[in-house]
Amino acid sequence: MSLLLGGAFFLYSCSGSRPRPKTIPETVPAPEPSIDVGQPIAADVPAAPAAVSDEKIVEPEIVEPEPTEIRAVWVTRWDFQQAEDIERIMAELGRAGFNLVYFQIRGAADAYYRSTLEPWAASLTGRLGGDPGWDPLAVAIEAAHGQNMQLHAWINLATGWKGKRRPGRSRPTHILRKHPEWRVADGKGRPMPYAKGYIFLNPANPAFAHHLEGVVGEIASFYAIDGLHLDYARYPAAQTSRDRVCLRLFRKARKQDPSLDLAAWQRAQLLALVKRLKQAAQTVRPQLMVSAAVTGIYRDRWNWQGVTQGYLDFHQDSHRWAEQAAVDTLVPMIYWPPTSPPGGRTDFATLAADFAPLSGQVQLLAGINVDAGDLAVLHQEIKIARKHGFAGVALFSYQLLKQRNWLAGDQPTLFPPKDPQNETIPPR
Repeated sequence: MSLLLGGAFFLYSCSGSRPRPKTIPETVPAPEPSIDVGQPIAADVPAAPAAVSDEKIVEPEIVEPEPTEIRAVWVTRWDFQQAEDIERIMAELGRAGFNLVYFQIRGAADAYYRSTLEPWAASLTGRLGGDPGWDPLAVAIEAAHGQNMQLHAWINLATGWKGKRRPGRSRPTHILRKHPEWRVADGKGRPMPYAKGYIFLNPANPAFAHHLEGVVGEIASFYAIDGLHLDYARYPAAQTSRDRVCLRLFRKARKQDPSLDLAAWQRAQLLALVKRLKQAAQTVRPQLMVSAAVTGIYRDRWNWQGVTQGYLDFHQDSHRWAEQAAVDTLVPMIYWPPTSPPGGRTDFATLAADFAPLSGQVQLLAGINVDAGDLAVLHQEIKIARKHGFAGVALFSYQLLKQRNWLAGDQPTLFPPKDPQNETIPPR
């Protein structure tokens, strides 16, 4: 989760529990009042005729329970080192009023869970593939459920590694050692070099897409997760990728549609991948919710200039994902504060309004950067999200909340009370 400027599976649940509900549980309606039937009538005494009345019988009004606001938070892979850390984190988040946790378990084609496809993350033991002797995802599921919170497994899709050297030897072997050709390529067809930042893999590469399906299916099969959360479902830049495999596939597609350009084809491939991952997860665990964190600026419709746009810069057509139900929940990362007056560059309210029309096709959560301002700014952003019909919010991140001391028991509530006149939460 970054701040942005401007193939068969065995069905098995390690906990043995049934899948949890697909959405945050709604409040349970109060029981209907009991009906006074009076004294029983003796069998040999005829009942008195009912009194005739001119009054109309008024049917009781059925009141639908108000949907529960989703209050999600991102917990990154850098936030824990041992099981006790995760248990403490979940306890703190439960006390703070959260009901859903995005818990990161895949950062750079590595695993924070027991996998037969990808190696244990090096940060757990200091060595890629080193078994830490405990299972972060299993601990997180139990700890979150113990706090009555949902646990959604958060995975980075296209980030294959981070660092100036390629991955070392491990078991399982890291995919970049086996398939260096899966890296995205620049405009001249040169593979992305190893550097300080993330090395991206090409989401349009069929073999890589098949590997991701296996990863998702394995997680859904062996863990009683409530959801799957997709991050970095994008290209690193507009001019990638011109690798040999994908250029060949693009030329083949263009024979069928001569008007097709490479960027449009890449958007379509990314959409198809997200759909395939959703299907892979829900085939194993049908009630599981699939969500995606997407760029907070879909397209610059306001001539702001100098901002990063998901559609153009990352080939991420998030609005189309919603329209085609590629995910159940869309989380635009609107990481900037509201401007005064409204409508300024990267204004939170303007961007929330731009995503709001999608609420009829997909569940919307507003991704909020805790560092965007003080507590008053956070409350303002939550109220704006409610006003525009978002089903809730997701806060980045646990660590930032901790640094600001906003999780301490004596701090004011993170979530302001709802104003029924101005703030609504759409039913799902």
